[in-house]
Amino acid sequence: MNRTARTRIACVVTAALAVTWGGPAANAYWQALGSNAGAARADSLQAVAAPIASASAGAASVSWQQGTTAAGRPVARYTVARYPSAAGGTKVAAGGACAGNIAALTCTEAALPAGTWYYTVTPVLGAWAGAESARSIGVAAADTTPPATPTISAPALITSSTVGGVQVSGNAEPLSSVTITAKDAGAVHSVPKTVFADSLGQWSAVMDLTTLNDPTVTYSVVAADAAGNVSVVAGTATSSKDTTAPRVTGVLLTNGGTQFTPDAGDKVTLSFSEQLLPASICSTWQDTPGSQTANGTVTITAGNSLRFTSTDAACPSARFGTVALNASYSTGGDLSFNAVLVWNPGTSQPQLTVTLGSLITGARDPKSGNVTPTYTPPAGLTDRNGYPLPTTPFTGANSRF
Repeated sequence: MNRTARTRIACVVTAALAVTWGGPAANAYWQALGSNAGAARADSLQAVAAPIASASAGAASVSWQQGTTAAGRPVARYTVARYPSAAGGTKVAAGGACAGNIAALTCTEAALPAGTWYYTVTPVLGAWAGAESARSIGVAAADTTPPATPTISAPALITSSTVGGVQVSGNAEPLSSVTITAKDAGAVHSVPKTVFADSLGQWSAVMDLTTLNDPTVTYSVVAADAAGNVSVVAGTATSSKDTTAPRVTGVLLTNGGTQFTPDAGDKVTLSFSEQLLPASICSTWQDTPGSQTANGTVTITAGNSLRFTSTDAACPSARFGTVALNASYSTGGDLSFNAVLVWNPGTSQPQLTVTLGSLITGARDPKSGNVTPTYTPPAGLTDRNGYPLPTTPFTGANSRF
């Protein structure tokens, strides 16, 4: 073999090794050798078109067209990657059946992570990788995660002036729909309303709660995302609701000693529709569950009007009002008794009671038969939320000391 032939064989072997073992490059190429070295021409890997991607049941399916070299040689393998955005972002190698070098023209990546993903395909031939394709459209795994429990803030007290436009607000999953349901005690009535959280998750609503009964309103709120997932646990809040002024419901005279004669043990009991604010009766009384007392005197005037005056240092002044007895118990002047004033908030029928003690001054005039007492409240008595007790006279049941 002459020297020229040996040289040509060495070139063919070198070129063949380059085709099989050459290093990677963005545009790898092979030297196509013929009998004439001058006829050599370059070849390169071509980028494939953007793949087609879709998502279903939490998995992504990716497919693409067959790739070739510039000279028309078919590409045997591909690598698949994904990005978290349509442009830029960090490249992540696909997983599942889309991992590594893939011989097929389609693959499936199971357990697709949350978010929207954009896939690319890169042709591979031997040790060379070609240009990366353009990105697919964005695909997202099915959202099966319910929104977190939303929060809700509601006013502590709803009054007659605010009941038609009660403002509530809170936070929920951004852009989720938020459904608030307000109910009264015992869930006798309910008022629903749906609003949307903004991009920061903040939401607010104005609700007309005039159809709900006093004295409490309970709210529950749930959020639903775009995929229809609903928060498992509802957010809750409570408001007191007081839209009705207190009223007198009863006035009763009770004999505790000698019949038909005012004396020790006799009582005047006033009943109310709801609890009064103790401090509106006596400035030093606290709003507590138990009863509270004040010592003082009762005066029954010759004009048959009964009133209480505090003499207790712990109750410097007391609001009681007057009770018209509609019967004269005095032979001329006023009657004066030691007495005790007791406020009992109770559970369903709050009562203010005056119990007569010993006679201090005056001459009593016994009267037979029942009388009809009439109570006139003083200005300044209120319920626990500040609604004033009307000063309108209230006539009670027929009774007598």
